[in-house]
Amino acid sequence: MLICGLAFAAETTTKAAPDDMKAVDPGHSMHGQAFNEGPRQRARRMSGMPEIRFEITTTDEAARAFFLQGVGQLHGFWYLEAERSFREAAFHDTNCAMAYWGMAMANINNAKRAGEFIREADLRKTNVTHREKLWIGALSAFYKDPKQDEKERRREYTRALENIIFEFPEDVEAKAFLAFHLWDSNYKGWPIGSAQAVESLLKEIFAAQAMHPAHHYRIHLWDGEKDESAIRAVPSASKSGQSSPGVAHQWHMAGHTFNKLKRYPDMAWQQEASVRVDNTQLMVDRVMPDQIHNYAHNSEWLVQTYNYNGQVTRALELSKNMIEMPRHPNFNTFDKRTNGLPYDKRGTAVQGRRRLMETLLRWELWEETLRLGETLYLEPTAFAEEQGRRARLLGLAHLGLGEIEAATTQMKAIEDSMGRLREERQVHVDTAEAAAKAEKKGRGDVEKAMAEAVKRTSEPLENLENYLAELKVVADLKAGETNGMVKRIEELKTVSKERLAGWWLQLGETNKALTAAREAVEGGTNQLHPLAVQTDVFWKLGQTNEALKTFGFLRERSAWTDLPLPVFRRLEPVVAAAGLSNDWRVAPAYPADSGNRPPLESLGSFRWDPQPAPGLELPGMDGKPVRLSDYRGRPVLVVFYLGHRCVHCMEQLQALAPRAGDFKSAGIEILAVSTDSVDGLGKALQSAGPTGQFPFPLVADPERSAFKAWHAHDDFEGTALHGLFLVDGDGLVRWQDIGYEPFTDFHFLLPESKRLLGIGRRG
Repeated sequence: MLICGLAFAAETTTKAAPDDMKAVDPGHSMHGQAFNEGPRQRARRMSGMPEIRFEITTTDEAARAFFLQGVGQLHGFWYLEAERSFREAAFHDTNCAMAYWGMAMANINNAKRAGEFIREADLRKTNVTHREKLWIGALSAFYKDPKQDEKERRREYTRALENIIFEFPEDVEAKAFLAFHLWDSNYKGWPIGSAQAVESLLKEIFAAQAMHPAHHYRIHLWDGEKDESAIRAVPSASKSGQSSPGVAHQWHMAGHTFNKLKRYPDMAWQQEASVRVDNTQLMVDRVMPDQIHNYAHNSEWLVQTYNYNGQVTRALELSKNMIEMPRHPNFNTFDKRTNGLPYDKRGTAVQGRRRLMETLLRWELWEETLRLGETLYLEPTAFAEEQGRRARLLGLAHLGLGEIEAATTQMKAIEDSMGRLREERQVHVDTAEAAAKAEKKGRGDVEKAMAEAVKRTSEPLENLENYLAELKVVADLKAGETNGMVKRIEELKTVSKERLAGWWLQLGETNKALTAAREAVEGGTNQLHPLAVQTDVFWKLGQTNEALKTFGFLRERSAWTDLPLPVFRRLEPVVAAAGLSNDWRVAPAYPADSGNRPPLESLGSFRWDPQPAPGLELPGMDGKPVRLSDYRGRPVLVVFYLGHRCVHCMEQLQALAPRAGDFKSAGIEILAVSTDSVDGLGKALQSAGPTGQFPFPLVADPERSAFKAWHAHDDFEGTALHGLFLVDGDGLVRWQDIGYEPFTDFHFLLPESKRLLGIGRRG
C-alpha cells in the first residue's frame, strides 16, 4: 500500500502506525524514502507573507491559513517552506485535497515526489468544488506519464490553466501560475513566443491585486530578455519584496533588474534586504546557513555589488561572516572539490573566501591582507589551487609593502602548489588509463580517458602559472627591471584592466594605459573602482579636463563609498583641483522609482550569528539530573540518539568513543541524549566494547522533550530524529546535523569544531 503525504499525519502522534505500514529504521519516515529528505518539523505562521486569495474545500481554518501561506511561498520559489506549510495544512485536515496539490507544486524540481503527491490529491478530490478538480486534474495530467514528450505535456498544462481562467476569469492565481508556467517553459527550452503576451497577463493580475507576488514573475520574464528590456521590470522590482517581505528571494530578484540597469546602489539594497530576511529565518528556526536555497549566492553577489559601490567595509564584513559560518561535508566544505558545480552553486565557505580575496586585491588593502593571512579567514588549505591563490594574494601584499624576500617565499609556495597539481594530474591519468584498460577499451578510448584526466587540472595549473608570472612581473617592476616587460605583461591572463593600466603608466606606455583604463570603465559601467583608476590615469598624463570630467561622473555615484582607500587617496590632486573638501561624496539618495522601502534593520540582522541552545535537564544513569548549564564555560558536543535498539546509533557511539579523548584535548565535552528510559540507558553499554562504558555520560529523554526542543524530531509523524550539536561555552549552537541517519564523520567534525570555537579569538 502506498502511503504518501500525510494521510496518517494527525493520528501518528498518538496512535500506532497502520498494520500494513512497513517497519522502518529509527529516524526514517514511515511514509517512504522521499519523506526522509522533506521538511520534518512543523510549520509556523510566518510574518511578511503575501496576501493570497484561493478558495479551497476545508472546514479547518488552520489548514486554510497554512495552505494560503504555502501558495505565497510558491510564488517566491521558497519550495521547502511551501511544502512545510502544505504538510501543516494536511496535518490539520488530512482530507484536504488541495494541500497535496500544494505539495506537488512545491516539488517542481522533483517529478517523482510531485507525482506521488498529486496522486494523493486525486484520491481526495471527490467532495471538492469543480474549480479545485480542474486544478488537481491539470497537474495530475502533467505528471501522469513522465515518458510523454515534455513539450506536449507543457502545452496541455498551458491549455488546462487557460481553461480554468476561461471558466473562472476572476481567478488571479490561475493567471499567476500560467504566467509562471509560460516563463518556466521558455527558461527550460520551450519558447513562449511573446514575452509581451505574458506581460499582458501579468497586468491583469496587478489590476486585480496590485501587490500580488507575481511581481517576481515579471522580473524573471524581462531578466531573460535583452538588457535594455529590464526597464520594463522596474515597476515590479519596486514592489516584489514589498509584496512578500518575509520571503528573501522576492527581495533578491529585484536586484537582477537593477543589475542589468547598472543601478548598483539599488541592487545592493535589494540583496542586503534578502540576506537580512534569510538571516531572520536561519536564526529563528535554527537552520544551518547553506541549507537555505540561494543563500550563499545572494551573499557573494552582494559582496560584489558592495565592491561596485566602493562599500569596502561592508564587503569585508560580509565576506568574513560567510567564512565564519558552520560547514558540513554534505554541502559546504572548503577543501572538497565541487565536482564541476558552477560558482553560484558552491557554499559560503568557498564563496566567502573568494570574495574576501577579491576585495582585498581590488582595493590594495595590503596590511589587512597580511593580518588576515594569520587568521582563519585566509588560513592555509590542503587544496593546491586555493593555496596557490592565497600565496598570490599574500605575495602581492608583500610586494605592495616593499617586502621582496617575503614575496619570494610566496612565489615558492605557488611553485609547490604547481608541483602538487602535477602529481594530482599524474594520479588522475594513471587511474583513468588503468580503468580504461580494465574495461578492455581500445587505444583511442584509453587516450581519450587520459586526456580527460589531464583536462581536470589544466585550468587550475594554468592559473597558478599566471599567478607566479604575475608576481615576478610586479617584483621586477618594483626593482626597475623593464627589459622585455611589455611582452611579459601581455601574456598574463589573470590581471584586471585597472591594474594593467597602472603598469602601462609606470612603463610609459601611454596609449596602452589609456586603452586599459577605458576598457575597465566600459566593462564595469557605473562601478567606482574603474572610474577612479581612469581619473588617475588621465590626471597623471596631464589630461586635466578628462580627469575632472571622469571624476565628476565618479562623484555622482559616490554616496555609499568608503574614502580612506589607496585608489581614492591617489585622487587628492584631482579633488583639490575640483575645489572640493576631503569628503567629496554626494548625499545618499535612491531614485523615485526604487519603491517604498522599509528600513533595512526592520528586516533582520545583517550578520548571521549562532543562536542559544535550548535548555536541557534530564536524568543520567544514576537518576540524578544532568543540565546543559552544567557545561557553562566549556564547549560540549550533544549527541541525540534513538535508543539502544537503533543499530546505527550504536555504531555512531562506537565511532565517537575512540575520538572522545581528541575532543577532550580540544576542550570539548560530550553528552549523549537517548530516547531510552533511565533503565534502558544501561542496555546501550552492551555495545560499548570491552570496557562496558562509554567515555561520556548518557541521559534519558523517553518523553522526547529535548528532542523536540532541539528540532531533532519529526513533528508530523511524532518520531525522534538523529541529531548532533556543537554548543560553545556561552551556550550557543555553533554546528548541527539533524537527519534520518546519524552523523559519523568525526574526522571532519573535530577540526571544524576547533575552527568554529576559535572564531572571535583569531579574527
